Amino acid sequence: MVQRAYPMLPAVLCEDLCSLNPGVDRLAFSVMWEIEPESATVCSTWFGRTVISSACKLSYDDAQHVIDGGHLADSLACFEHTGVRVAPASQQRRSDIEASVLWFFRLSKIMRKRRFDEGALSLHSVRLSFDLDDNGQPIGCRTYDIKDSNRLIEEFMLLANMSVAARIEACFPDAALLRRHSPPLERRLDEVCRQLSHSGIDIDTQSAGAISRSIQDISDPAIRYTVEEMLISPMQRAAYFSTHAVADRNDYRHYALNAPLYTHFTSPIRRYADVVVHRTLEASLAVYGNHVAAEHPLLPPYFSPYFPQTAAAGSLTTSVNDARAVLIPKPEAIAGIAHQCNLRKDAAKKAQEASSTLFLVNYLTAAALRMDTPGVITQAIVTKVKENGISFVTPMFGVDGIIYMDRMADRKGQVVSTDGRKWKLNMWSVKPASLLRSL
Repeated sequence: MVQRAYPMLPAVLCEDLCSLNPGVDRLAFSVMWEIEPESATVCSTWFGRTVISSACKLSYDDAQHVIDGGHLADSLACFEHTGVRVAPASQQRRSDIEASVLWFFRLSKIMRKRRFDEGALSLHSVRLSFDLDDNGQPIGCRTYDIKDSNRLIEEFMLLANMSVAARIEACFPDAALLRRHSPPLERRLDEVCRQLSHSGIDIDTQSAGAISRSIQDISDPAIRYTVEEMLISPMQRAAYFSTHAVADRNDYRHYALNAPLYTHFTSPIRRYADVVVHRTLEASLAVYGNHVAAEHPLLPPYFSPYFPQTAAAGSLTTSVNDARAVLIPKPEAIAGIAHQCNLRKDAAKKAQEASSTLFLVNYLTAAALRMDTPGVITQAIVTKVKENGISFVTPMFGVDGIIYMDRMADRKGQVVSTDGRKWKLNMWSVKPASLLRSL
């Protein structure tokens, strides 16, 4: 929500005991990779229980400042271990943290380029950020910019989720909670592409990667945004599923990521699906240890001298049947959990969108009062012209809708506002058509 977050867990857990706060030990499940630095290729993978003592907690802006050539702010608390105690970080340790951020950034750029070269697709809607006054009312509105620091985290988050998906599916092929993304609805996609072709924009729909390349060929940012918005409509939502309930492994694929296996592992504080995945990973560790299970084509070979090779002796059991009984719900139950997680995730997304819309309406209403106008003037791009109206999107606010002509204009072409004042509706044809109007 705009004004506050509603955590899944009690505050004492999500804000303290389960949070990687700097300078304190926290228990975790970790995925570690040995990565070749020039090509960012994963050479080996290790899964296991760890104790993490975070050196510092960086915001996206903190990390971006380092990426841009700056340094960590002196006010930012950093720590290091000195023997048996934790102390404020030395200048050398702070420099090491900055160097780590830059290393991860270099790797993430290579990984991201390879991911899109191999056929990934990313469609982004406008996300709004609001500045609130002391009474919680919006006094500022702007689009949320995706920074290099966001992309850095995204690449390693995706790698972790894909790695864990391959691990749990290899260990428990009939009882893994995964996440898939089906291909777009063909009829709707064809309709959108026909609309775009009338404006001279051709979209190759042979694959997710082909769509991505078609979008990148559009040079005008506003038009590219509009095309992305139009292409979101035929896309299906990603969904959790149980491998027990899907017979064909080809249906496990994640279309947008162009990945054969994917799950959610990285946010157990705010997503219940991740908790189930953690328990499944725990069961795999109890049975197989940190070794890679079987000859799975998606798991790199285990040979790293940097990672400890532990025997298959978990904290609870080493029996597959016992591990299932203690840690993993029955396969039929996982399907029910997946369904419930999908319902809750969709509901949360709708609530988030409704909250953003409500605050945008309040902000625009207040802005109009300050300017003594019946609305706020912004640019809109026409996406479709119908007999009874015009479909449009507004890049500035991420709003789409339809202008119904029979409701808005009189015979003289005047738009009648709610307070009786009249505004002229100016229309003209460009490539593609655009419209200036009052919201």
